[in-house]
Amino acid sequence: MDPNGPEAQSYLAELYQRTDGDVNVQVSMYDVGAALDMEKTEAGKLAEDLIGDGLVEVKTLSGGIGITALGIERVQASGLAGESATAPLSLGHAPVLEEENKTAVIAFLQEIKTALSQQSAPYDRMEEMVIDIKTLEVQLLSPLPKTAIVREVLRSMGNTLKATGHGDLSDAIGKITEG
Repeated sequence: MDPNGPEAQSYLAELYQRTDGDVNVQVSMYDVGAALDMEKTEAGKLAEDLIGDGLVEVKTLSGGIGITALGIERVQASGLAGESATAPLSLGHAPVLEEENKTAVIAFLQEIKTALSQQSAPYDRMEEMVIDIKTLEVQLLSPLPKTAIVREVLRSMGNTLKATGHGDLSDAIGKITEG
């Protein structure tokens, strides 16, 4: 697994949030993965890869992990340590999403997932959001993610978020996708 890939960056950013950037705090590798809709085996494998890269450390044999100083440095350098990824994010007009924007979209996507997990919505709306999230995640796995596709999927998500009572996220998407 690529330690610079979107899944690894999202996992590291989630770990950073859950530990408040403190190397002494321990959390479950499976809880971090569950927050990102990962199965236990997938979360375990990703954590092992990040441990091998020195970004995460084992705290207990039962799945307790912590972020390392190097991991904190990586999250902060990527811009994922800030309060919200929505403020500086603009997709721009390039045909391919720039790396810094890709990282910001990944962090913003995590904000959307967190907001959705904290509120119930009708099944059809949640199903629509899950499909849009998965579509966006697949596009972000591309070595050359297309800005136009990311923009349109975000617009679709914005409409659904507005209908489910997440007007703040919908407004943020509107600002991100302008242009």
